[in-house]
Amino acid sequence: MMPRLARLLPGLALLVLASGCASKMSTEEREKRLEIYRETCGAYLAMGEWERAEDQALRGLALDEDEPQLRLYLGRALLNQGTPDAIEKAEFTLEALDTDGDFRVPMTLAAVKERKGVAYTEAAAAVRSGERATPAADPEARAQDLERTGRRALESALELFEEALELQPNDTEVLNGLVRVTALLGRYEDSLAWGQAVVSITTSDRLFWRNQLERPNLSPQEEERMWANIRRLRETETSVHLHAASLLNTKLDRPADAVRELDAVVAVDPDVPEIHSRRAQLLYRLERYEEAIAAIDEYLRLSGLPFEDPDVQRAYRIRRDCESALVRAGE
Repeated sequence: MMPRLARLLPGLALLVLASGCASKMSTEEREKRLEIYRETCGAYLAMGEWERAEDQALRGLALDEDEPQLRLYLGRALLNQGTPDAIEKAEFTLEALDTDGDFRVPMTLAAVKERKGVAYTEAAAAVRSGERATPAADPEARAQDLERTGRRALESALELFEEALELQPNDTEVLNGLVRVTALLGRYEDSLAWGQAVVSITTSDRLFWRNQLERPNLSPQEEERMWANIRRLRETETSVHLHAASLLNTKLDRPADAVRELDAVVAVDPDVPEIHSRRAQLLYRLERYEEAIAAIDEYLRLSGLPFEDPDVQRAYRIRRDCESALVRAGE
């Protein structure tokens, strides 16, 4: 009988057929080969070589289809490929895998469910708008069915991220998943709270690595590794603040709080022109005209775009509107 993974994954089926001698291997030889596949698969995942990681995982699973680390690695490789077919295979691969105390299992499956939920939600919107054809007699009923399927997947993702957090408290990848999924479910205050938890951790970790840079006799390799950690943490922190600013402005109608989130981004990385542009628009909405002008001027200084660029023209229009409002206020 063909192994159950092979029935879904054609690549594994071919490897199973091509490895008839595998059953003749000694236990020691089999384990040596499995260890090689685990190491190479992990290395390819670290490098972002998703298809190669998938290949190495499949080769190992041809020897032992229940090998837990390779099944996890296969799931992560498929998740990162991101195609509908890959997401389906990742879900199948991971759902039968015991957690066994490894938080990465529910975390990865949660990310798969999240991706599935987003896909179904987007499909529902496309059917409802007419952008996507459907053979269903009632397109609205079909859209509602797709929405329900998408929401169930997102709710499953939330439960799995919460399970992962119990196994690995304060893991920023898990917390970021909770930030995303609660927002997708419309639980915006929860999303903001999870975001604050991420920022608290990343801020502390950045301070730690900056202090480590003060150690004497650091090698160039150690220093570069520390700076890489700081950059990664800064990027995570920035993405959370931007997410919070978007929710506060578009979903919760709290533009002043959104400005504070953007201020936090500027404090971490002041040289991103788009942040100053977004601040200017919010400050204009809040009738804080002098601050809006300062933000526009900073945007124009940093953008490097030509005068005729539409974004630059929009910035000048807002600036003129701010100046006019200040004149009227002084009359």
